[in-house]
Amino acid sequence: MHRFPKYITAAAVLLAAALTAAAIPQKPYPPRLVNDFAGILDQTGKAMLEKRLDAFSDSTSNQITVVTVNDLEGYSPAEYGTEIGLAWGVGSAEFDNGIVILVKPKTSESGGQVNISIGYGLEGAIPDSYAKRIIENEMIPAFSRNDYYSGISGACDVLMKLASGEISQPYPDEGDGRWGALFMLLLIIFVISFAVSRKKGKNDGNGRNGSGGGSIMDDSDFVKGLIIGNILGNSGHHSGWSGGGSIGGGFGGGFGGFGGGSFGGGGASGSW
Repeated sequence: MHRFPKYITAAAVLLAAALTAAAIPQKPYPPRLVNDFAGILDQTGKAMLEKRLDAFSDSTSNQITVVTVNDLEGYSPAEYGTEIGLAWGVGSAEFDNGIVILVKPKTSESGGQVNISIGYGLEGAIPDSYAKRIIENEMIPAFSRNDYYSGISGACDVLMKLASGEISQPYPDEGDGRWGALFMLLLIIFVISFAVSRKKGKNDGNGRNGSGGGSIMDDSDFVKGLIIGNILGNSGHHSGWSGGGSIGGGFGGGFGGFGGGSFGGGGASGSW
């Protein structure tokens, strides 16, 4: 009688595991890193992503897999993405360096959902806050335009750089970057305008309104143009991080398979 509840508990755990295993897609064979079960990517886009992610896996041993599905079967995006990582063994068993990008596209009947699951070994390089910003900055804006390829590709760009250590400073919040750039722009314009006005006033007072005054204004306008162009150019949509195509220039000989990596729930989710 005392052991009966233990049997019930064990049976419940096994049943839950079996139901979860049935809900997620089977590990692909032959193995591949881009698994578009929802059919939201064209053949060219899938091939390009596969080659880039395969080359990244070959050169760093870090593995990023993209999975799109039409239904999360009642699970949260975080649960579903983590279960895929565990069941498929994304990343290596030695380093647990896998990443799962899960996308459930938006339909007329349900909203869109996305999750980035991070393996144990990469949680230091890609903390939850970074994963959340990648979703908000790189993915959801593109997904809202129904441009799934650009959103996934942009996320892969940043994740590859973070995982390989190419980004040495914190991954920025895009909103903070825009306001900071705007503040600096206004401050620089004010300082330059003030200095030019004082210089012009002195020249007018000395009766030097000829070529000298015009030269000062021309030079200052040129400097202002350079500064403004530089600031605006560095405050674009991806905040200078995506650098599309800078990683994965070489192509491997085909993805060899997942290595048994483990996941503990690190990452972030979003919706649109």
